[in-house]
Amino acid sequence: MRFTVALLFVLFVVLCGCSENARVAAAVDKLADAPSKVVLYSLDPTKLHDKSTHNDSVFHGFDILGRTEIIDSGEQRALLRALARGVRENDASLAACFDPRHALHIEQSGRSIDFTICFECLQVEARGFHKRDGFFTSASPQPTFDESLRRHHLPVAPK
Repeated sequence: MRFTVALLFVLFVVLCGCSENARVAAAVDKLADAPSKVVLYSLDPTKLHDKSTHNDSVFHGFDILGRTEIIDSGEQRALLRALARGVRENDASLAACFDPRHALHIEQSGRSIDFTICFECLQVEARGFHKRDGFFTSASPQPTFDESLRRHHLPVAPK
């Protein structure tokens, strides 16, 4: 009996997590449909400031190595759809490091959304996004983000 209850509990947690991932991924996909502004950041995870620090040289606590506004709508969609795919692929794996090397700032319909992304521990800190503080991704979007950084001649922080 205990085994059955434990199995049902684990199944419930997994299914709830899957449906939450689907909701988050759908919301990120929706952002890909019509963002008015997308800024891609390369971050240095080794120089941490207070998380409330956000200015021209610091993005939510992390030094900015470089930034570029992504003008091309196809590239905007590619970045956001890659992130949505990563959310769908996440299998509840994560680590505890949070050493983000990538970030996105999105402006859409008068609101601002910031994603600070660590592809090592698979965590995304979110600000202004559906009342969520964060969510999880897989590592699969990282090549898309790195390629975009390189395309715009921005440094990729070493691991």
